[in-house]
Amino acid sequence: MSLIADWRLAGPLLSLWPFRDDVWREQGKPAQRQLIEFWEMLSPHYPMLIGVHPDQFTSVRKQLPDSVKTLSLSYNDAWPRDIGPLWCQTKRDQVTAHSFAFSAWHGLYPNCEDDQAFAAALADRLQVPCETHNFVFEGGAVATDGQGTAIVHGVSVARNNSRLSRIEQLQQISQPLGLKQIYWLDFANPADETGGHTDNQVQFLNEETLVVSMPSVPGELFNAYQRQLEQVSAWRDIQGRPYNVVVLPQPEPIVPDINEFTSVRRVHGVFERGKAPMLASYVNFVRVGNCVVVPQFGLDSDYEAVRTLQTAAPKLHIIAAPADEFMKAGGALHCMTLPLPAAANNLL
Repeated sequence: MSLIADWRLAGPLLSLWPFRDDVWREQGKPAQRQLIEFWEMLSPHYPMLIGVHPDQFTSVRKQLPDSVKTLSLSYNDAWPRDIGPLWCQTKRDQVTAHSFAFSAWHGLYPNCEDDQAFAAALADRLQVPCETHNFVFEGGAVATDGQGTAIVHGVSVARNNSRLSRIEQLQQISQPLGLKQIYWLDFANPADETGGHTDNQVQFLNEETLVVSMPSVPGELFNAYQRQLEQVSAWRDIQGRPYNVVVLPQPEPIVPDINEFTSVRRVHGVFERGKAPMLASYVNFVRVGNCVVVPQFGLDSDYEAVRTLQTAAPKLHIIAAPADEFMKAGGALHCMTLPLPAAANNLL
């Protein structure tokens, strides 16, 4: 058994319809428009499903073109990467799902019961066998080459599972997911409200290539990112071969305009929007099939990120998709999506 890389999953790409008015500004409408734009860009090249909360389903279905495939799913917030299953392949080429515990990123909102049940419910919907684990582990905190190696963000894992030692954490991850080696990230950008996720710092582009964030000019976190780049450059796959390393620009944390967030309903216990600096990461891209969708934030560095990936992967189709509204709620394209196994194709 081994954790499957995104680009090896043969089903559609799943996103969830954002609607929470205590997280998304203007009742989620700007983010909803951005999600539809994302679908318009990707769907000619790769199939996509949009999951919609049952309470929203009838009204949302009326808003969307008939060509948009939708699925009624229960969830608390629209981040399938972190609440969805991790998919593994058995020696018999069967896919199994793994459902880990979820803490709403260590308590960013209290009502996360539907999120906690999401992975197992989705696996059941797809009729994929599912194993449930008590260990708190978010999909954005891990990346794999699909060949037995994974990168895990040690900061968020330790914060969510503080009673366990690093060795115990390693066992809770490597054994069920069939991983032969794990590399740990122990630096987190303070603007990453998840507490530290791999998909904001390092991702696999393919079995041979790692994509890494790196600021282009010295700043407060420059040295930490430089050490991370040196660390990643020393990593090897399970055959002992070095990875190709592609460096994308890492913007400075973005200071929010408080006026943009006046429509967000203030709720006790829910992370307050519009006050903390926001993290924009081009490493938070989506790789499905032969497509790579690169988030765009309306920054001068947007084009550089796209051009760098085009040069690094000339055989892949590079798509530049706006993601600034997703960023304002704490994530980007990778966080907003979850590739599905072939069992989901009957939903299209």
